[in-house]
Amino acid sequence: MTTTGGSMRLRGVVVAVSSVLVTAAAHDLGGASAPSQSAAVALLAVCLGVGWIASTTRLGTGRLVAALVAAQVLGHLTLVTVDGHLHGPLLDPRMAVAHAVAVGVCVVAVRGAEVGLIRAARAMRRILPAVLVVVPVDTDTIRPPLPVARRSSPSRLVDLSGRGTRGPPARFR
Repeated sequence: MTTTGGSMRLRGVVVAVSSVLVTAAAHDLGGASAPSQSAAVALLAVCLGVGWIASTTRLGTGRLVAALVAAQVLGHLTLVTVDGHLHGPLLDPRMAVAHAVAVGVCVVAVRGAEVGLIRAARAMRRILPAVLVVVPVDTDTIRPPLPVARRSSPSRLVDLSGRGTRGPPARFR
């Protein structure tokens, strides 16, 4: 599946965020300590760069895996450089397995986000026409407001009540 349009931006965001999270987790599970704040910021910058590259290029599954492997390798090198976690010339097998599993987790996360976006778009295409249907208004059934009629003389009901127009009693006039 090759991404197009809006899903490319989503792919870039998911690649960046998931790479940051799983690189730090894989590095920690691989035997190193949790990254310091400066290492986490450097890791975020590296993974955002990889995510930006992933969002600007059309990636098939093979290229997606390559981008995620690059994010893991660059993230690992960033954490080693900033935190000073040295493990010799060869990568510790436990850490290599953790980073490999991290790539798999990221591939599943990216594909899941893309499939979710496609399904949400299809659902919205089905739902929105029904919601946005314009119902014609029948102007014959809408009644204008009643006009206000002002009378210059008191109404006949008031005249027949014996009191005339309202006012103070006659004895106080």
